[in-house]
Parts: sequence; C-alpha cells; structure tokens
Amino acid sequence: MRHYLRRLGAILALGVVVAPLTGCSESISEVSGIVLIDGKQLPEGEIIFEATDAQTTPAAGPIKDGKYSVKIVPGSKKVRINASRPTAKPDPVMGTAARESMIRPEFNTRTLLIADLKPGKQENVNFEVKAIP
Repeated sequence: MRHYLRRLGAILALGVVVAPLTGCSESISEVSGIVLIDGKQLPEGEIIFEATDAQTTPAAGPIKDGKYSVKIVPGSKKVRINASRPTAKPDPVMGTAARESMIRPEFNTRTLLIADLKPGKQENVNFEVKAIP
C-alpha cells in the first residue's frame, strides 16, 4: 500500500510540473505593435481584440505612445481602437470639458480591422487609423 501511495504521489507531482508546460504557450498569442493615427503614433488609447465568431472572450490592452502589447487566445479577431479627446465646449452641468471619440467609426464601433492571430509571439502587428476631424 505504501508503495502504491508513493508511486501515486510521484505521478501527481510529475503532473503538476508537466501540466503547465504542455500547450500553454502554444495556446496564447502574445501580440504587440504600433498604432498610428493619421500617420503619427497614437498618444494613448485602448486596443480591443474580439473573436469574429464571438466564441472567445475579448482581450484589451492600453496604447501608450503608440505601442501596445496584449495576450489573447489565437484566431481571427475584429480589432477596435479607442481614444478620446476633450470636446470643444465644456459640459454645462459638470463644468468641465466632456470627452468624445477621436477615432473614426470604421476603426472602433463599426470596425473593419481584422487580425488573424497565430499561437506564440507576434510582433509588428501594426494598425493605422484615421481621426474624426
């Protein structure tokens, strides 16, 4: 009986060590790149990757000085770029400038951007968007 328990313990310990190593890095995409707006690096914003078939959870990450990095399940993704700016007129109720989207809808709310992400590290997955005048 002790021999059986010792062997079972060794098998379980091996499973704990091996399980994290099998397939985990292959089932995730580490995506990074640059986001340009009208040819210049987007100062700050957010990038969102959504499965085109809506079968996996979206992943998002910040954009800072045009750069982003996101870990996500591989596959075909719709890409949404969000960034805002103060409006020209202050909000009369709040007394401060409200914020409005500065990215054209075809790059966020009605995105046309698609990325086919493979497992592993993918660099230079870059996007260029246009600002709302």
